[in-house]
Amino acid sequence: MSGRDVFEFINKQDEATVQSLINRLEFRGNDPTFVGYRDAYVDRMGLSASAAVLDIGCGTGVFARALARRPGFSGSITAVDQSDALVDAARQRASDEGLQQRIDFRVGDAHRMEFAEASFDAVVAHTLLSHVTDPLAVLGEAARVVRPEGIVAVFDGDYASWTFGCSDPALGKAMEEGIISVVVSKPRVMRDLPRLLRMTGLDLTDLLAFVYADVGHGNFFPGAADAYAPLVARAGLVPTEQVDAWLREQRQAAADGTFFAACNYYAYLSRLSQETRV
Repeated sequence: MSGRDVFEFINKQDEATVQSLINRLEFRGNDPTFVGYRDAYVDRMGLSASAAVLDIGCGTGVFARALARRPGFSGSITAVDQSDALVDAARQRASDEGLQQRIDFRVGDAHRMEFAEASFDAVVAHTLLSHVTDPLAVLGEAARVVRPEGIVAVFDGDYASWTFGCSDPALGKAMEEGIISVVVSKPRVMRDLPRLLRMTGLDLTDLLAFVYADVGHGNFFPGAADAYAPLVARAGLVPTEQVDAWLREQRQAAADGTFFAACNYYAYLSRLSQETRV
């Protein structure tokens, strides 16, 4: 089963789909569980108050805005995304929060960035690598633009572990594979990250692992089901009537307190190896 990651190909989506994705990114960015994950790994990064930080694949600017609001942080933030629509949304939201002077939002390709070598004290890829064409190239760019003593942080889901409860196991499996196919192009990339970091001259220095288990009425994943299941039908990966049946079951489970969904997430912190710094 194969689809096309709507985030990777966001510049080819219609306006309604882009707005749906913007809404979903903002919802996730404000979800208390994901806020906790983000705060936990940023705490471990040990950023100085004046650090120059690059946020690649910034989306609607959720991470950049959170960093700008972080107590004690007064450094510079540059945020890049391939989508004009997402960058426009990011600028508007930063302006709404009075943060427009703190963040420099730019349209650009994470595979080939315009910045000079060793330009930043920290580079962050927050929920980006699972959506890019070439994760190795993106990590290589992060390693290129980070300063010798700087840090590269990668946070993302192991989407091959993403699962929903379903009374029909065959339908459940088909829908899981369908949703993953249309919203993620690299569902296993976090399993490959130790090898990819080594290949780009980065040494793993810290790791945080999380399991988001959404059980009962559900907080985050019911909305994901609503947002992404129609894309599975639109792509023809599962017949529409089966998608509708699955979605009805997910909504009923969330209503009566029997909902289940889960996914693993990881934050990798790395620094340039001694050989790379020379």
